[in-house]
Amino acid sequence: MIYITTIKELLNKKVYMQDILNVCDKLYEMTDFISEDYPSRKSWFYQKQLKETLDLSGRRDIIFAYDEKKNIMGAAFIKDGENEKKICTLFVDKKFRGMRVATKLVDKAIEILGTKKPMITLVDYRLPMFAGLIKKYGWERTQEVKGLYNENSTELVYNGTLTNENEQNM
Repeated sequence: MIYITTIKELLNKKVYMQDILNVCDKLYEMTDFISEDYPSRKSWFYQKQLKETLDLSGRRDIIFAYDEKKNIMGAAFIKDGENEKKICTLFVDKKFRGMRVATKLVDKAIEILGTKKPMITLVDYRLPMFAGLIKKYGWERTQEVKGLYNENSTELVYNGTLTNENEQNM
C-alpha cells in the first residue's frame, strides 16, 4: 500500500515538530545526490523549501509517499506561487520504482497546485527517467537553458518559463 501525505498535513495534525524535522532531514538525504546538478541545493532546501513549508502560510510544501512499514518511497517538493506552480524536486527511491509512486506524487502535486500542467525542470541527461511521466501528463517542453545551475548541463523546462524572478525565488 502507498500512502501520500504532506508536511503541511502533518503540521495540521499536530505531529511532533521533531518527528516532522526528522522526516524532512531524511527526505533531504534521499535526494542529496542531485546536489551534483544543483550546487546550492542544500541552502535552498533548508532556507527556502523547508522554511516556507513549515510556515503554514508559506507557498511551499513537501509531498511524500510511504508504505505500511513507514518506509519513505519518494517525494515531491512543490512551490505554489502566484505566478509559478512548480514541482521543484521529484524523486522515487530505486526500491520503489515501477510501483506508480511518481504518478501518485504528481497527482497530489496537481491537486495542491490546482493545475494539470505544473512547471517542472530537469537536467537534460535525466530525461529518460522522466519520459513516461512527461508523456502521461502531456507536459510540453517550453524552454532549454544551458549552464543554468552548472556549466555542464542544460536545464529542460516543461509547462512554463524560467525568469530571473522565479530563479531568485527558486
